[in-house]
Amino acid sequence: MKNISGGFVNSKWTISLFLLFFLLMGPWCYAEDSQASDLPSSLSTPDEVLAISQWSDGWYQGASGYDQAIEEYKRTNKPMVVYLSVGWCPYCRKFEKEVLASPLVQDMMRGMIKVNIDPESGSRANAIAFQYGIRGFPSFFLHPPQPAGAVQLYAAATPEKFVKFFKQVLQ
Repeated sequence: MKNISGGFVNSKWTISLFLLFFLLMGPWCYAEDSQASDLPSSLSTPDEVLAISQWSDGWYQGASGYDQAIEEYKRTNKPMVVYLSVGWCPYCRKFEKEVLASPLVQDMMRGMIKVNIDPESGSRANAIAFQYGIRGFPSFFLHPPQPAGAVQLYAAATPEKFVKFFKQVLQ
């Protein structure tokens, strides 16, 4: 084959460039839109749709919310959950829609201390994520009632399996 200046393109170079393009564009190509029009077709009632839009009601938000949650955790005997997610993560949106918005999970977490943190929102939020040693998103941790440490829960589970594991950690 001739080199690029000769009019022909080296096939290895072309393939490498092609693969690099798809590796770099992959996350944006698969990102989900959070609009209601993209809700799963299994949702049929207005209550189910509302649950998705309100899964985070009653949650502390961000690094300052984490500080408030830790303070409450220290003075009460309530379990605390920490959810680490980023805006561009389609797996986070799926976890929120299918697990966190589930009435089963909502009922189980009622009365618990809950905090949601985006590690990309600032250096303090990033430091909190580093403290938990996260390796990917979504990451969900449960702090059982004091003085136990945090346990990471598997976020790619069905609501039923998520609740089952959650209850096992609390025992």
